[in-house]
Amino acid sequence: MIEAMLLLVLVGGSALLWQSALRARDRAVHASRRLCAQAGVQLLDQSVSLRRLALVRSGSGRLAVRRHYSFEVSTDGSNRHPGSLQFDGDRLENFSLPLRADDPALAELARLH
Repeated sequence: MIEAMLLLVLVGGSALLWQSALRARDRAVHASRRLCAQAGVQLLDQSVSLRRLALVRSGSGRLAVRRHYSFEVSTDGSNRHPGSLQFDGDRLENFSLPLRADDPALAELARLH
């Protein structure tokens, strides 16, 4: 009886962890699509890949799961560049995208040098 209850708890816990991981991945896909649309680059393969997972303390001092996702984007449809997202819990903390050649921010950087 105890073994059956323990097995049920383990299976239930595993299902909850799996569901949490799928929700986190869906948030990452949605965020990467939104960021790519705002930057004017194309998200390739319409997917993200979990690269790193760690426990960290959030700004409020609570434990949170830090997830690093990577993906690929194209600035002109014929090239591939890496992109990345970092979530602490449910919050997007950091991201990285390449600049397009016609991006005003790139022109501003060139003017400063």
